[in-house]
Amino acid sequence: MWGVCQVLKDKKILVLLISFLLVLTACSQAGEDDPRDLADQPYERQEFLLGTLVDISVYDQGQEEALDKAVDRIEELDGIFSMTNPDSEVYAINEASGKEPVQVSDEVYYVIENALDYAEISGGRMDPTIGALTDIWGIGQEDAQVPSQEEIDQALPLVNYENIELDEEAKTVYLTQEGMKLDLGAIAKGYITDQAKDVLVEEGVTTAIVDLGGDIFLLGSSSRGPQDNWRIGIQNPFDERGEIVGLLPVMDEAVVTSGIYERLITGEDGQEYHHILDPETGYPFDNELAGLSVAAATTMDADALATVLFSMGLDQGMDYASSLEDVTAVFITHDQEIYVSEGDASEFELLDESFDFKGDSLD
Repeated sequence: MWGVCQVLKDKKILVLLISFLLVLTACSQAGEDDPRDLADQPYERQEFLLGTLVDISVYDQGQEEALDKAVDRIEELDGIFSMTNPDSEVYAINEASGKEPVQVSDEVYYVIENALDYAEISGGRMDPTIGALTDIWGIGQEDAQVPSQEEIDQALPLVNYENIELDEEAKTVYLTQEGMKLDLGAIAKGYITDQAKDVLVEEGVTTAIVDLGGDIFLLGSSSRGPQDNWRIGIQNPFDERGEIVGLLPVMDEAVVTSGIYERLITGEDGQEYHHILDPETGYPFDNELAGLSVAAATTMDADALATVLFSMGLDQGMDYASSLEDVTAVFITHDQEIYVSEGDASEFELLDESFDFKGDSLD
């Protein structure tokens, strides 16, 4: 799950550029009437964890040690959620598939419960048992490749979230079919981001950016002022990483972006495949969407919704996102049209006039 990214160099650039955009639009110092005690420059720490670049910036004066505690929490959770670490709980669940239930920590049980909720919501389009498919595609690995149809046909019967049995009292997880594999990549990184943010809050931090490979939580208000939003650059899915189509204001919220430009795999025929796999076909989802950004109260929800909404496509995704409170979704189509979930269109600022901003109307 946390394998080395196929295009590690590009992934690092993406994360750094996202962070740069955040700081660029929000790093000027607070005014005299700001009750927060902010440092002249943020304390920053970067680590390679979870198979990606972790970048945390804390703006509060004297809170440098809080960075270390947040990173320690990330490392702890990485150790239990990894698919490849033989000591992790997820690895143990996968090894015991079709054999016996595995007792897990509260953290793992909670994330799996939520993953199953989103599986139900999405009609199985986001399936936490997709590990058998991500394995043969090598998603996130250096040796990623397009599998044969035979390999896909063999893996598909192993993908079915309804074959996960949970026992809340015993805190056990059981994959009932041998060969099944959990892959919590669509939700666990968001959960870990939230946990790192919670550590900062417990340490008294009021203003920070927690960025786990593009899963971002923006704690508090912008460093410019206690009433100022952070401004997030929305990636142009057709251009180089860091090129943005517009800005989305957020405050004390998470933002997660996904799209066809991430972790591309090139087949022998030259066709490029993105990383968001359809559990029904075994291939990446093929719909009108090229990019999708979600802002939500928690990074776990934003992370999961980025996959769920992308899998639904534009019409169903817009309808579902518009039905949710405290969620803003920005949809970018292959035709370079931009839609924003109902009631949130006024918050988006278009910067690239080559895109057609449709607001919240599908008409």
